[in-house]
Amino acid sequence: MKILTSFLFVTLFFLLGCDQITEINAPQEKILNKRLIALPQPIGPSIESQTYTKDINGDYGGEFQKYYSYQSSSGQISQFADMDFDPGAFSGTKTISMTFNLDGAAMEFGPSMVFQDDVEYTYVISGLDLSGVNPNTLEFVYIDATGNMYVVEYDYVTMDVTTGMLKVKNAVLPHFSRYGFVN
Repeated sequence: MKILTSFLFVTLFFLLGCDQITEINAPQEKILNKRLIALPQPIGPSIESQTYTKDINGDYGGEFQKYYSYQSSSGQISQFADMDFDPGAFSGTKTISMTFNLDGAAMEFGPSMVFQDDVEYTYVISGLDLSGVNPNTLEFVYIDATGNMYVVEYDYVTMDVTTGMLKVKNAVLPHFSRYGFVN
């Protein structure tokens, strides 16, 4: 009887406990009915995206900062990114890439990987027209390959309509992908 009871318990445990597969580092809260904040188009000939790379040894950690700007009809658009890797974020040395795109207030990172320890990211964009952006619904999110958006942990998100500035401070990136501001 004990063997039969144990067998039934283990079977129920697997059937009821394993019906959902969730990646440990996957964002959980899906964002609905929000759009990526648009960036103004550049004046004259331009590059659609700019990628920067840096070798980081994940065992020791490191920092990767980049600045990118361009001229639009509304003025200078400036973007600053600062990524901090805690020691042990990943194993070995990897060439990390940061891509500034013109298709929205977002950044793409590579190579595709999940982190073993925190990677914190601060991102500032200025020179935007934020007149239609509601500061109460502004968020910084992870955007998957199909366009679904998920909440990301961060210290704070802020905006300044006067300077056209959006800022996220210390967003925790569980993996590399695309992250951006939505409203």
